[in-house]
Amino acid sequence: MNYRYDKNRKNKQAWYIFGSIFLVVALFTPLYGMFFGFFQNQIIQTWENKQDLYAGTNNFFQALGAKQKILEKNNELQRDIDRLRVDNLRTQYLADTLDSLLFFDNENAILAAIVDYGSLGSYNHVVINRGELQGLTIGDQVFIAENVLIGYVSETFSDTARVKLYSDNESRINGILYPHNETLLATGNGGGSFIIETPREINVAAGDIFYSLTNPGNIIAIVQYVEFDARDPFKTVYLSYPVNLKQHHNVAIKKNLTSA
Repeated sequence: MNYRYDKNRKNKQAWYIFGSIFLVVALFTPLYGMFFGFFQNQIIQTWENKQDLYAGTNNFFQALGAKQKILEKNNELQRDIDRLRVDNLRTQYLADTLDSLLFFDNENAILAAIVDYGSLGSYNHVVINRGELQGLTIGDQVFIAENVLIGYVSETFSDTARVKLYSDNESRINGILYPHNETLLATGNGGGSFIIETPREINVAAGDIFYSLTNPGNIIAIVQYVEFDARDPFKTVYLSYPVNLKQHHNVAIKKNLTSA
């Protein structure tokens, strides 16, 4: 019993001495300040690293968002460049074929007025006030609005002639689809419209121009819309004359041309 009591008493004395020494060291030496400063610096550094991590993360997402906006802007600019390139191609094409457009002053061109826009329920022909006496022959090609090829003389009389429109359901005409420079066959669809079957690889779009193959630079029709099923090898392209024939009263007939 005395042994255990003496041991506990010695342990208490040892802790008392240790505590006194620690208190003296903490109060009268810089060791405590150094120890506290070390842990304080570690805590501060850890906090600063955490803040840097947050800042870096925010900067990363901000940079990513800015890059995405730049890419979208570049894509938009590229689309504008593509449209301008197409317009430039069309302008250059017309400039290269300008001589063929100025055919009204040519001695082989005959001016005529439209006297009938179709009869007996058929609107795929017009009648003009020039005929055999004025030198018209079957096959002469007919233009409207200066450079739009609309059809050819199918019947002649003394002072009149019937013009069959290329949009007639029975008509076919070869042409060049621009700006793709593809030679294709257009089928009349009635009412001033046409249908073309194009390979799926051709990126046809509304506004593309179908030019005459035999008269470079003369327009036949403009693409209105495109139907395409991804399972089909061909696209169905719908076109129409670029002008309303009934709003025009005069035509020009160019001599010595075939009907197609």
